[in-house]
Amino acid sequence: MEPLVSDEYIEEHENIMEIPGGFDYFKVVPAYMLWCLKYKDKQLVDMHTVNSLAEYGRAKDSKNEYLNFKWRCNEAQKAVITKFLKWCATEILTADTTQIERALKHW
Repeated sequence: MEPLVSDEYIEEHENIMEIPGGFDYFKVVPAYMLWCLKYKDKQLVDMHTVNSLAEYGRAKDSKNEYLNFKWRCNEAQKAVITKFLKWCATEILTADTTQIERALKHW
């Protein structure tokens, strides 16, 4: 069942990778990214989102439904993720820049 991706839902489910059940990455991931833009430094959602994007970026198997988000993105979508990660590195006070650099290498 598709989660209702409201600010409240995101705050209750900080980590994209821990959302129960299947969902549409193309709805959920941008919602989490937008949440980070709106509420930077408010909670751990920002680094959970970066960590999730790093995991998706490192995924080697396009058939792995749990991790194949990067494989399903087109070049424009990948560019948006890259810009978001660069923004995180400069704008989020608690950013783990090493993790962001690793994520950027794979996106």
